[in-house]
Amino acid sequence: MKLPITPLLLAATISAQNTTTTTNFVSFTDPGIELSIKLAIPDVSSPPFPLLLTFTAPISVGWAGFATGGCMLRSPLIVAWPNGKDVVVSSRWAKAFHPPTPYRNTTTSLLPGATSVNATHWSASILCEKGCSDWLGGEIDPNYNNGTFGYAASSVLPAAPADKDGAIRFHDLAIGHFDWDLNRAKNAGGQWEAATRG
Repeated sequence: MKLPITPLLLAATISAQNTTTTTNFVSFTDPGIELSIKLAIPDVSSPPFPLLLTFTAPISVGWAGFATGGCMLRSPLIVAWPNGKDVVVSSRWAKAFHPPTPYRNTTTSLLPGATSVNATHWSASILCEKGCSDWLGGEIDPNYNNGTFGYAASSVLPAAPADKDGAIRFHDLAIGHFDWDLNRAKNAGGQWEAATRG
């Protein structure tokens, strides 16, 4: 997930309210590959706090990744990919611009009923309960109005897609970063509980 020096002008970020569940979230879409990433957080003023991350991608996306610190280096990476009718989620960490390795300092899970794989698309809602908003050397400020995050995607599935610790291939489809106003992603107690029930 090495980020380019010049910004990628791929798509505008948006924020919205999911009127079905009244969940506030911020969203980014790369129109070139039709990958969408959404983020919701609880109404907090400082880390640590959990993240609710959603990937939606065409089946041509072998894996998609989200960089909590804006770059692949030295911040938690949340990576997901389809595996049959399921989706696998994996936490990764990179100290250099090489394939990131499994990272054990996060607690992540797929929301029940919030995962889908069909002939054309896959999607998953991932709850990171621990370790994604603060880590050794960095943190996410929930009061950011222009917090920078990173993403990447590959056309190739991991060689062993059932293995969450399996090696992932180079991000040949997309790589970039975007800014979010996290104040728009905050959800008060009842909203957050409803959003994370799946």
